[in-house]
Amino acid sequence: MRDVAGKVAFVTGAASGLGLGIAQAFAESGMKVIVTDVSEDHLAKARDLLTHAGGSFHFIPLDVTDRIDWQRAADESEHVFGHVHVLVNNAGISSLGRIADAGYDDWDRILGVDLGGVVNGVQAFLGRMLAHGEGGHIISTASMAALTPLNTSGIYSVAKRGVLGMMEALRAELLDAGIGVSVLCPGLTRNNTWGARSPLPSNSLGGPPLPPRGSPMDAGMEAVEVGRRVLEGMRRNDMYVLTHAEFREDIARYFDPLLTACEAAPDRALPGGGPPPDLWGAVYTAQGRTGNRGPVGEGD
Repeated sequence: MRDVAGKVAFVTGAASGLGLGIAQAFAESGMKVIVTDVSEDHLAKARDLLTHAGGSFHFIPLDVTDRIDWQRAADESEHVFGHVHVLVNNAGISSLGRIADAGYDDWDRILGVDLGGVVNGVQAFLGRMLAHGEGGHIISTASMAALTPLNTSGIYSVAKRGVLGMMEALRAELLDAGIGVSVLCPGLTRNNTWGARSPLPSNSLGGPPLPPRGSPMDAGMEAVEVGRRVLEGMRRNDMYVLTHAEFREDIARYFDPLLTACEAAPDRALPGGGPPPDLWGAVYTAQGRTGNRGPVGEGD
């Protein structure tokens, strides 16, 4: 989606942090933005900030785990601005700790928001996007933890890996539908994901303490800078939107053992002889795995 001026974007977790930065970047490009958040206090503050700066915004309280809430918000968005063209599933929470120390409540809450919220967003808007036929784009926020899982944030890594896989599969499904799909895997960013909006105790899993205000978390990339990177990635129809090049070696260290394991596996010969078919090559190329971009024109 290259021409974004006048298009409508729906952004979750958008009243502060990374989501607010995405909303600001979209508004700078002339988009109309639906700003949603579970915290009405954060929404009020965002309303003061964004309307003062100028742009077209509408503000809706939304709990991304509530499917009825999603339908209400989708209907209200269309009533105010018309068809929604861009969905940004950004809302998320986290809590540090080991999987071995987690309880069912920890799994339900973190997966419910970080992965279930993305599922609910796609369910609420994909059918509407396909129906209006004006093209669009779906962007979901994962994390570097989806690519390089840590032993201090197991449930979070599980949820974000699920978001990554869902977006890769959805992109393959929508190749000919005029709807682009991207997954954002940001590095350190100034946001409120860590503890601020989670109703769980700040250290519910017994792991190390969450980073406090004034900690290295505040040295992260400015949220609006990440938002501009998201906008650029959407315009180019990137499959993967990364923000921190310094993670290149970490990603390579993670995936190199997988390639080594492939080399150690025996070649599979077909009954009739010859190599096995390249079942995934065309899909991976279309997904942008060879260059991070889909076919020219996709998502316009």
